[in-house]
Amino acid sequence: MKLNIQLTPEDYIKANFLHMRPRPVIKWAGYLLLTLIFAVLAISASAAIANSGEISAPIWIFAGLAYIGFIFGFWTPWRCRKTFRQQKTLQLPYSYEFTEEFVIAKAEYGEAKQTWDFFRKWKEGKDIFTIYQSDPIMQMIPKRVFSSPEEVAYFRDLLTRKIGAACP
Repeated sequence: MKLNIQLTPEDYIKANFLHMRPRPVIKWAGYLLLTLIFAVLAISASAAIANSGEISAPIWIFAGLAYIGFIFGFWTPWRCRKTFRQQKTLQLPYSYEFTEEFVIAKAEYGEAKQTWDFFRKWKEGKDIFTIYQSDPIMQMIPKRVFSSPEEVAYFRDLLTRKIGAACP
């Protein structure tokens, strides 16, 4: 299977959010924590309103939630776009050839031929695959470069056979 790829800033943003995606148990712990924070916020605000007291605790909780929203809604996409503009290798077209024995990457400035044991894990998002050589080093394969859903399914199966089950 040969794929020709030209990454976009949006591909890079999606890959980074996929990279940051927590394991299911961490995700559900985060949801529980957010639920508890909203409950404390609601109780504190209603108690402060009822007693005409100070509402500093709800303000700090709201500020923390606004900060989290700012980080994920603005700063992370902005940082990814900036990195994409700065790193010219992300902007160059390249190709991957995936065989039963090797992963062959080719670009204007070089070529790499690696056996599958160089790769330790992979993730799948709605629009992109990431393949990892180490925890921070990933290759990005946008799903839009596949010619059909069957080709996506074949690639998913190849990754599972060669690397193992996808990471959550």
